[in-house]
Amino acid sequence: MAASQLGVPYAWGGGDRLGASLGFCDEDNGWLNGVCMGEKTVGFDCSGLSLYCWYRASHGTVELGHYTVAQFNLSAPVERDALAPGDLLFFSRPDAPLHHVGIHVGEGAMIHAERTGTLVARVENVLDVPRWAGEFAGARRPGQPTS
Repeated sequence: MAASQLGVPYAWGGGDRLGASLGFCDEDNGWLNGVCMGEKTVGFDCSGLSLYCWYRASHGTVELGHYTVAQFNLSAPVERDALAPGDLLFFSRPDAPLHHVGIHVGEGAMIHAERTGTLVARVENVLDVPRWAGEFAGARRPGQPTS
């Protein structure tokens, strides 16, 4: 499911259970070189991509919120050595706790919508890439809510 979205533009706030949608801008997000791209772009942000893919792959039985923290909280923890395709990979920094989510697609790869001005892309060996490895906050599996 995620692979079929490769090349779709990033749109802050974009994407829902039906697919890519128009994004928006807030004080800090959706802007590129001083221009609000969110309001002009149909695409996905990171959590919009994961909620769309899980909704479609589950035939509508798993509907994640459009917010990284909500997706984390509504999913069960997965150990790194037990990752399966479809598991969600979460990333944080001291200045941005749980700021990003990507979809594990097997063999160490992740598909994600990173930021304004980029396209949905695949990252090989994501947890070996210093930038992503240093921000890795854990993996979760939707469809198995935590108590």
